[in-house]
Amino acid sequence: MVEKVEDADRDIKPIGEPFRFYGKGRGRRCHYKAFESEGIQYALEDTVLVVPDETKQKPNVAIIKIYDIAQTSDGSIMVTRQRFYRPEEIENKGDGSWQPCDPREIFYSFRRDEIPAESVMHKCVVHFVPIHKQIPDRKENPGFIVQQVYDTIEKKLGKLTHKNYEGHKQLEIDILLQKSLRRLGDLSDFNTEDAHPDQEDQLKRKRIFGRRNV
Repeated sequence: MVEKVEDADRDIKPIGEPFRFYGKGRGRRCHYKAFESEGIQYALEDTVLVVPDETKQKPNVAIIKIYDIAQTSDGSIMVTRQRFYRPEEIENKGDGSWQPCDPREIFYSFRRDEIPAESVMHKCVVHFVPIHKQIPDRKENPGFIVQQVYDTIEKKLGKLTHKNYEGHKQLEIDILLQKSLRRLGDLSDFNTEDAHPDQEDQLKRKRIFGRRNV
């Protein structure tokens, strides 16, 4: 779990009225749909950068999950994140290392844990792109790229477009894909005949890696 970032100057507070209460006494929690940190509002389902687990690592990327912005009895604000993984962070059962198709690529996962709101650094953009679609231009659409899902238990990668996830998990993925495609507009299909040699090689590596691990 990410450690709490001690910063007395940060003004963090919940926004609006609580919509749910849980627990009693010192364990009582009030749940909110948003919180504010240094004048910036963060809401459920926002994608954000989070202070890394270790100081030498890059910031974690995460989604603030629904129903899970909570204020504890001592006034602390806690949020539940759903983590993404960078290529260098994942463990593989297969041989060799994973070569990302783009420097911006990260992997979606279903891992969730609770972190203090102080750990949230700022918002970021994450594009969910089907594996058969062209990756959007970085200048026109800056942000991270997700095309695969990392199974943190089996240590495997699977494509976003595979329809073999449990009901609610598949629904999450479908919604995220739809949101991204509405934001990005029409993306061209990936055509290996027209692709740059580097792109074609990257696509082949994806297919080989996918067959090995899925």
